Amino acid sequence: MKKELFKDCSMRLNMLDENIHKLAVKYAEEYYITNQCSKEEALERGIVKAEMEGRKL
Repeated sequence: MKKELFKDCSMRLNMLDENIHKLAVKYAEEYYITNQCSKEEALERGIVKAEMEGRKL
């Protein structure tokens, strides 16, 4: 997957901790490919999953 897929969402991603940022992009790419949802929805789902994992919820 291209790293530029979520390039237009850089402002949203730059607000996150570096580790959360990496995980969020990874999960967002997976959601985008497998669930066939929009980039924005995939990114939000990826961020939520990464945040929950980071907080061990």
